[in-house]
Amino acid sequence: MSTNESRSSTTPFMQRLYDRIWLLAAAAFVFFLVAYVGWGVLDVLSLPAR
Repeated sequence: MSTNESRSSTTPFMQRLYDRIWLLAAAAFVFFLVAYVGWGVLDVLSLPAR
């Protein structure tokens, strides 16, 4: 068994996920994009119609 295999089997899944910095950056970007676009759509839809 190589050290890479033993490390991946002993390292928890969430730790391996947190070690991927670009994946976390992309997830944060998508989250804030969805949050702000959703907030904007909700704001536009809440305007009273004439």
